[in-house]
Amino acid sequence: MADNKELTYKEVWDNLSKIDCSDKVEKKMNLSYLSWAWAWGVLQEHYDKLTIDVSDEIWKLLGQSVHTILERANENNEDTITEQRMFATVKDWTISGQTDSIDVKSKTLKDYKVTSVWSIVSALKEGKAEWEQQLNIYAYLYTKNTGKTIDQLNIIAIARDWNKNQYLRSGGDYPPSPITVLNIDLWSDEEQEAFINQRVSIHQEAEVDYLINDKLPLCTDAERWRRKDTYRVEKKGRKSAVRVLDTQEEADKYMDGHKDSKLLKVVEAKGECVRCANYCDVAEFCNQYNEESK
Repeated sequence: MADNKELTYKEVWDNLSKIDCSDKVEKKMNLSYLSWAWAWGVLQEHYDKLTIDVSDEIWKLLGQSVHTILERANENNEDTITEQRMFATVKDWTISGQTDSIDVKSKTLKDYKVTSVWSIVSALKEGKAEWEQQLNIYAYLYTKNTGKTIDQLNIIAIARDWNKNQYLRSGGDYPPSPITVLNIDLWSDEEQEAFINQRVSIHQEAEVDYLINDKLPLCTDAERWRRKDTYRVEKKGRKSAVRVLDTQEEADKYMDGHKDSKLLKVVEAKGECVRCANYCDVAEFCNQYNEESK
């Protein structure tokens, strides 16, 4: 078998599309699905060099456990809709999303996240675009399926690495509890629909471009969780940077006024794409990531 790094998307598609999967099709609401577990198994059979660190999957298992407990706890609660998948047709495509919990009386849509303390602190400070987008898509689907509206969006963030001693030592932005409730901005109906139409259009255009030109669109900096570039002022004979600044101009200005300016130099440090480097299962086969990693 050829090394996976030499494979093109077309070759993978051509190989997998020949497989008869008719006996693995599942039906729901007049739509057809493939068993994900079966499809993933077939992918591994054909491309066995694709690897995943099992330790990374532990957090996914923990997240799934939380959702299972949530579903069981609300089985007989008529005022709560739990783990319900909803569908809508957008630009002739069917989109779907599965909500964690909807409080019917208060019209509150809640999504549970098992995540890190750092993610919670970051979300509280700067917001988290993908969480806001996700919950607004769910709100849109709920309205389309029921005719009812959502008045509030919440993320229930469970910090898997929360530590009481760390909180007592750090204080400040460190969450006081392993569970944090974040209020998420609720968009207008028009904003929700515009965003979803835009995203579906992007996927449709990408599919056409792939079929015609065998090309896939590049991931954006936001999608890759790319950190900003920095400029390190380094001193000869010293391992750590003297200063780390945001722009070349700031670094040059710092050097000009420094008593040891002749021993200093500015080194540009490209911002790391955190998602690609640590959270993408197919990064090693990605042309974009491999080109930028050279």
